[in-house]
Amino acid sequence: MDEQVKQKLQKLLEYQKKDIELRKLNDQLGKDESRIVMNRSRRAFNDAKQTIDDCEAQAGTILDSYADLQSYIDETEKLFNELGSMDEVSDEELEARIRKLDSLRQKFASAEKKLHDTEEKSKAVCNKRADALKTGKAAQQKFAEAKEKYNKLLGSKADLISSLQASLDAIKKELDPKLFAEYEKLVADNKFPPVVPAAGDEKKNAFNCGGCGLGLPQSGNATIANQGWCRCDNCHRIIVNFK
Repeated sequence: MDEQVKQKLQKLLEYQKKDIELRKLNDQLGKDESRIVMNRSRRAFNDAKQTIDDCEAQAGTILDSYADLQSYIDETEKLFNELGSMDEVSDEELEARIRKLDSLRQKFASAEKKLHDTEEKSKAVCNKRADALKTGKAAQQKFAEAKEKYNKLLGSKADLISSLQASLDAIKKELDPKLFAEYEKLVADNKFPPVVPAAGDEKKNAFNCGGCGLGLPQSGNATIANQGWCRCDNCHRIIVNFK
């Protein structure tokens, strides 16, 4: 095998080692308890904020209802007063007034009930808003505490992350572009490790995939013998052999 090809395959394995190390580190950071608390607190705060917004919208509707009902009650009371202060009338007109007064009385009672129901709703909305304010404030405090803890953890890992990323950037420049493109496709498909060594009988040029164990077809064995690597027909990993 060409020495330059061999070196590029070795570099790809070196890149993979650093890449997996960095991914594991980032995965650990993402699963850290303080990060989980941050996310949970952020959701709790956003839920509380949405509840407050909903309550304020409901409060606006309730206030409009109060205004409408109070206007109706004022108008009804005015009609009561007008009908009660009129001069003597005939029996027919008196009966008509009585019917109208009775109708107004029923409407007045209905309006009064609606005001009572609206008052109960307003109390419920106020209580719900007060609870949301408490929840939101507690979530803010928990988020701040968790963030401080998480930032300390990030700070302790910052040099290692920076070193790994710098190594990856440097190694990438030495990789075969075509081979690295295949590597990135496998990473995008969450196939780890993307690169595996060939297993099997090198003397007979009969290899197996070091990832899934599937035996390579004749064409795969020929390809890996010629260029030092091939793709597994089963798991699609990159199989390398540069011994």
